[in-house]
Amino acid sequence: MPHGIETRLIETVTPMVRELVTRQARALADLHYADVRLEVSEGKFAGAENGEAKTSGDDYAFALGIRVLAGRRMTAPGYFGRGLGAADVPHLARLLREGLLAAYRRAMANAEMKAEVKGKFGSLGDALADTRLHPIPIRQAVVPAVFEVDPRSVALDDMQRLTTDVSRRVAGVHASASYNYISTMTQLSRELFASSEGAVIDQSFALTQGMCYVVATGPTIARRSTTCSGTSAGGRSSPVASPSR
Repeated sequence: MPHGIETRLIETVTPMVRELVTRQARALADLHYADVRLEVSEGKFAGAENGEAKTSGDDYAFALGIRVLAGRRMTAPGYFGRGLGAADVPHLARLLREGLLAAYRRAMANAEMKAEVKGKFGSLGDALADTRLHPIPIRQAVVPAVFEVDPRSVALDDMQRLTTDVSRRVAGVHASASYNYISTMTQLSRELFASSEGAVIDQSFALTQGMCYVVATGPTIARRSTTCSGTSAGGRSSPVASPSR
């Protein structure tokens, strides 16, 4: 069902994020560096237990993270992050500004406390140093995901049938396999990174992953085993290992 969050939101908000982390961030006194990260993921999942369908659905994730290096006498980091939902999209500009200010205040407080400790403890205080980032080339790039099948196009019914079939086959491998739970998921994630230095990187990733959890019991002992594997090929094939292996 529609959830109001799609990966294409990243390209819509990129100009706003760039303006925040450059012009607005640079206006803050003693701010030396800032970066903003936004991530949107769209995915589908299915689960089966002992050969019976258990759960399935589609979902999304939307989150932001902000880092600031600031300080008057010393330079220290401050961070802010939060998960977001569809109701936050119309207010994203305000939420980003509030997050930037929160990270900035934390960095300033952190730097001031470091400076006080450094001055108070003499040679021992020399262990405290400014937080600085190694210089790197500044890039602006869009990096698309590489996949065989777009995870967003995978039919949920097909995922549920596959997951249930694997669970049924695992249960039939050996009589000692008393319980199993199989889950599959496929998703497309898109991440935006923008810095006060001018970097703007829009990068997407595809992930398809399977998990197999088995409990085997004998006359006097029970053993548990979990296997998890994934691929960036998208939703074409299941990464759940064959039960015969």
